[in-house]
Amino acid sequence: MAKHFDPSIGQATQFKKGLPSANPGGRPKSRLISEALRVKLAEVKLDDPQGRTYAEVVAASLVETACSRGHSIVAAANEIIDRLEGRARQQIEVADVTKELRERSDADLMFYMEHHRWPEEEEADAPAYKV
Repeated sequence: MAKHFDPSIGQATQFKKGLPSANPGGRPKSRLISEALRVKLAEVKLDDPQGRTYAEVVAASLVETACSRGHSIVAAANEIIDRLEGRARQQIEVADVTKELRERSDADLMFYMEHHRWPEEEEADAPAYKV
């Protein structure tokens, strides 16, 4: 007999309209370190002769590093590009390992379990292999 989905499952714990939420503020909008960095970067750097903010000083330093002849120019340039244009998309290829397993015979799988490798062509044709 097939089991059917019971739509009443979980209704007792669902949010009820008109009642106060158990988490009225919702998920925190930012993290503590991120918020502290935002505050600090917005401050004026006291020893800066031009009266720039920390964010402006960091940005200028990053640009200077990217335009220098040092060993960090590529990293600095990449950071600038990532901030201005967004990180480049990365394509990830995922192999379907189950496809290869489905295409193998039971004898191939047994050979793999014994030898930790797939059989070579001449091994697969050997009479001892055809058990």
